[in-house]
Amino acid sequence: MSGPARATGPAQRVSPAAWGFLLGALALLLGALVLATSDTGWLDAAQLNPLTLRSLPAQFQVADVWRDALPPLVVAGVIAAMTLWLPRRPWSLALMQLLLMAVALRYFLWRATTLNMAHPLSLLCSAALFGTELLYVLTSGLQLLPALSYDPDLRSRQANQLEPWVAQQQPGVDIWIPTYNEPERLVRRAILTCRNLSYANRTITVLDDGHRPAIAELAAKLGVNYLSRPDNAHRKAGNLNHALAHTSAEFIAVFDCDFMPYPRFLERTLGFFAEERVALVQTPQHYFQAEFHNRNLGLDVVMPSDLDYFFRYLQVIRDRANAVICCGTSYVVRRRALESIGGYVTSCLIEDHQTSTKLLTRGWSIRYLNEVLSMGEVPRTFPDFLDQRLRWMQGNIQIFFRPTELPIWSALNAAQLSFYINLAVSVLTPLWRLIYLVLPLLSLVLGFTLIAAPPIEYLAYGTPFVLLLHVIPSWLSDYHQFQFWNEVYESLFCVPGLRRMLQVLRHPFRIYGGIVTNKDVSQTNSQNSNLALIWPLLMLLAGLALTLVLRYLVPQLDMALGGWRPNYDGEALMLGWNLYNGLVLAVAVLACVDRPNQRVTDRFPINRIACLESGDLRLWGTTLDMSEEGANLALQTPHPGLHRGQRGTLRLVEPALNLEAEVTRATPSELALSFGAAAAQNDGALLALLYSGDLWFHRPKRLSISDALLHWLGSLWRAEPIRRSFN
Repeated sequence: MSGPARATGPAQRVSPAAWGFLLGALALLLGALVLATSDTGWLDAAQLNPLTLRSLPAQFQVADVWRDALPPLVVAGVIAAMTLWLPRRPWSLALMQLLLMAVALRYFLWRATTLNMAHPLSLLCSAALFGTELLYVLTSGLQLLPALSYDPDLRSRQANQLEPWVAQQQPGVDIWIPTYNEPERLVRRAILTCRNLSYANRTITVLDDGHRPAIAELAAKLGVNYLSRPDNAHRKAGNLNHALAHTSAEFIAVFDCDFMPYPRFLERTLGFFAEERVALVQTPQHYFQAEFHNRNLGLDVVMPSDLDYFFRYLQVIRDRANAVICCGTSYVVRRRALESIGGYVTSCLIEDHQTSTKLLTRGWSIRYLNEVLSMGEVPRTFPDFLDQRLRWMQGNIQIFFRPTELPIWSALNAAQLSFYINLAVSVLTPLWRLIYLVLPLLSLVLGFTLIAAPPIEYLAYGTPFVLLLHVIPSWLSDYHQFQFWNEVYESLFCVPGLRRMLQVLRHPFRIYGGIVTNKDVSQTNSQNSNLALIWPLLMLLAGLALTLVLRYLVPQLDMALGGWRPNYDGEALMLGWNLYNGLVLAVAVLACVDRPNQRVTDRFPINRIACLESGDLRLWGTTLDMSEEGANLALQTPHPGLHRGQRGTLRLVEPALNLEAEVTRATPSELALSFGAAAAQNDGALLALLYSGDLWFHRPKRLSISDALLHWLGSLWRAEPIRRSFN
């Protein structure tokens, strides 16, 4: 007798990304086996490598490790050690730049003699790598040479002097909060923190391009203006231009709805407009939670933002050349300046960088105040991060396709042009990074060297340069960037970035991807490997692992495939380069595995004395952490009588704040509380507490180069995504 029929659900299908990864891995395996077992003739390593290595002039030859190779290494080590105690003064900055340039010149003069000319293929690959190295270093040089004028506190000192002007003039300010499809809680939070601004002569307006009745109702409830338009033409730029025609204050402050200004934002920024030619004042973007990669690697408490280099160094040196980039939020602009250029630029995907460029080409000045005066959210996942950064990249490319509207090459001076030249070359970074990853692997697979020189020469010429390239730029930028972490960021971005770059170069003004960054937080209980996005990195890692097995492990086991390729000069150097690339790729892959997100709002370790009152009950304790939605309260005296669902009022002593709360979890010594609907006044005070810039965990993070290196290596050792998958 047959049993009852089993319920069957829809068939589980394997995703196309998984099939693509499987087929790619099989193709890579078959290709490697074919190369390993066949006589490829023209791909023979004997033909791809020079029969004899060239000889350097006698005075430049490296024959002995102790006599010829060790002294340059010692000198480079001493220079690197000098950064630990050398004061940051113009003379010391110039000294370090000269030393780095001297070592770089020495290295590239030597590298020009190391091209592998034995075969057209090896020459092509060797020359491509050399050209990439040269362009990469020249781009870095364009960013580091202005470090002589790096003074991160200059505008802060000026803001101190200009505050009396602000107090006396009290110019009117329109505060705009543009929104499209962001959650209502973000819009509410932005309104409340803008209401916390201490500057009096201001008007807050929500610019809703989502045309949502709920947002209009929220604005009315919180006592701010609401503005919407009939359509969504020109995206955010059109929204801002619509507001420009329907507001009237002399100055305009713009905050994306995921950002929250500090109370004294306007007092610190308005003073620069005492100078009539100043059109805009930009401040840094700072975030109250870690980027996805730091979060996924378990480094969210210690690692600074990957945008730290841009906001804390590049914008500062751009300021000295009047080449500051507007970043779309946390800035103040003069209405008259905007009107003089016809409003925000609408022809490009993003409006901020393009509008500031147009202001510069029309003779206006832009200032950068290097003070954290607001706080915002970052994309929580790798896909959202990619969507945002790819949109930014497209906007950067589009700048160079609007010569009439943005006459960069004819209207800007030499100092300003140097930054735009650097930007144009930097757009190619995805291509460079892919070359750095693929060519060394190809050389190891086919058995030829990209640097036709013995390892002892690289030890004498290459290693000192590589050491100082990692140390001196970090010191010059006041430790706002680290080369090995940059390589991780570039690696996880290189394949999507190259694809988008080719698309945009073909059709610059076609829309690819999203038009706004996703800020909606969804709760998840499992991590996301993002296989559809990281499979190229996995393929490179698999190719490297397979090559190492076939070239080095199989011959050791004396199997049929032994002696797959003969040894060749420079093999040790190529092996070392590939092993380093393997470490970079491994960190990048781990960084892309998104960890579970179990809360909609972030909790912060805020400790405040508080009392929970419920009826006649008074329970004193200390908050262990707090968020917009709740808190954990450690009781001073254990009390076993509380139960889930019990309601009361949590009264904080400092600041004096009363919050309606409900017990969601109770033990005799600790309570988990959920906050109820609070009055706007209480809600604003809670936000002022949670997002205060005075809290240690909200301050910008700083690391030494040694700490950054240890965290880089430690992220591999801990392998957080792998550990999470087994928990």
